[in-house]
Parts: sequence; structure tokens; C-alpha cells
Amino acid sequence: MYTFQALQVLLFLIPGFISSTILNALIVRNKEQSELAKIIEALISSMLIYTFYSLLIGQSPITLDQAANTITYSYNAASFLWLLVLSILLPTTIAFFITNDWHMRFVRWLKISRKTARASVWFDVFYDIKKHVIIDFENGRRVYGWPMYYSDDPEKPYIYLYQPYWVQENKFVSTGLVGLFITPEQKIEFIEFLET
Repeated sequence: MYTFQALQVLLFLIPGFISSTILNALIVRNKEQSELAKIIEALISSMLIYTFYSLLIGQSPITLDQAANTITYSYNAASFLWLLVLSILLPTTIAFFITNDWHMRFVRWLKISRKTARASVWFDVFYDIKKHVIIDFENGRRVYGWPMYYSDDPEKPYIYLYQPYWVQENKFVSTGLVGLFITPEQKIEFIEFLET
């Protein structure tokens, strides 16, 4: 009996675990999920996937029956293909909304919340403001460039500046570099986002 129940739970959770794994690969999270949080996310994803499947197809993908000591199950291969497609489409759609902050932008427009969907303000600013920057370091040096790549964690401020120039006495001085990779050891004091 326990084996039958475990099989039911496992078959139910597989699409949710696929969906959760894809979502984790596509979005930035504030912190690592606990095992319980991963299982809850897989349960919610599975419920959504099976709901969409039932609405689209109108039947259950797996039939499990237990009579006496015999367990029989039947499945339709096309059902598993549909479940796989839904397991990919659901997290991809969710990741698109989270990355672009569309759902939270709508919630802010309704004045329900002021939060964003992204992991940090650092990530919000670099994602939304596509401008050249001047990075001011604690030692007084300044560098200008295009922030092509940046970390998602403000505690580890890694930034790759494309076509950097040193700023000295309000003049741009060529570094002669294609790019400059700034690490937390450089101690950024603040970052200026330029109008042009």
C-alpha cells in the first residue's frame, strides 16, 4: 500500500520537479530554497500543470488502480508529451514575467504593493536603467563605461564595463582596454547613471 501511494505521489510530482528545475535555471532568487520549499513549489507547479492539462485534454494522463495485492497503471504516451510541454511552458512564462517585472508592475499600478519581482534593488536598477555609468571607488578613482554584465547580488558587486575610460578632472582618458572587470575588492562607493 505504501509503495502504491509513493508511486502516486512520485508520478504526480515529476512534472512539478521538471518545472521547478527549469524555473530555478531561468530566474535569480534571493536565497537558496530549502528542501521543503522545493517540494511545495513542485506540488504547486504540478497542480497547475495538471489543471492546464485537464482543461486542454479533458482527461487524466495516468490511471492507477489497486485491486487486492495487484497494482496496475496505464498511461498514454501522448499525455506525457503534453505534460512535458506544459512543464517547460509554465516556468518559461513565469520566468519571463518575473524577469520583466510585468506582474508586479501591474500590482504596483493597482497600488496593492510597491515591491518588484526581482531579487534586489541592485538587479532592478541595472536591468531597468540601460545607461552608461561612472563608477566611483572609495580610493577616489572613477571609471566610465557600459555595464554589459553585472552580478545579481549587491553584496558581491561584480561589474564588467565595456569600453572603459578613466575619468580624471572631468575628462575621459582611454584605458586602452576592451573591457574592465570590477570585483568587490575595488570597493565601489557609488555608481552614477548618465543621461546620455
